[in-house]
Formats: sequence, structure tokens, C-alpha cells
Amino acid sequence: MNHQAIRLVYANAKKIDDTEGVFDFDGNQIVIDTELVAAKIAELRAAEPLRQLRRQRNKLLQQSDWRMVSDYPGSNQTEWQTYRQTLRDITTQSPALDSNGNLTGITWPQPPTD
Repeated sequence: MNHQAIRLVYANAKKIDDTEGVFDFDGNQIVIDTELVAAKIAELRAAEPLRQLRRQRNKLLQQSDWRMVSDYPGSNQTEWQTYRQTLRDITTQSPALDSNGNLTGITWPQPPTD
């Protein structure tokens, strides 16, 4: 995450080497402000649970997209619409990550049965 934070703080960083330093596109060394990088790392860590939540939510929405077409053969399209809206609203919950990096604190809706 350190390299990602450096690239976000210093958009002109091309080469990041843990022993040699950080260099721009012209080969000039960039003096790193460690406090700025540390703040960016903290920001990225704080945003990670919600990023993972959205990624999983989007996957579930994509898997059920086909049920929203006008010629969907099932009789439970309204239930699927409700399920999908619940997925869209899931970002109002407060996700966290456990020590293994897995999402916690989320109550996932159950998809309707066919």
C-alpha cells in the first residue's frame, strides 16, 4: 500500500525502489514527505472496507442483471427488484475488515428463490 500511496501523492513518480528512492519520469529523485504518505496510507486503509463492499455488491448486481429485462420469464421480478435495491442500499451499513482482510459487519440480503 505504501507504493500506491506514494503514486497517489506524487503523480509524477515513475520508479519506486525501497532502497534507492523514488524517481520521476526524467530520472530525478523525488523527496518524499513521509507525513503526507502516511496520511494517504491511513486514508486508503479507512476506505478499503467500503471499496471491498462495493466490489462484492457490484458483482451480485451484475449476476442478477438478466432478471431485469422486460422478457424475464420468472414471476418474481418484483422480488428481484427489491433484492437489487437492497444491494444498492447496502453501502449505508458500516463495513469493517477482520484480521484476515474479510468484510465484517454486513448483513447481505438473500436472493429470491426461483
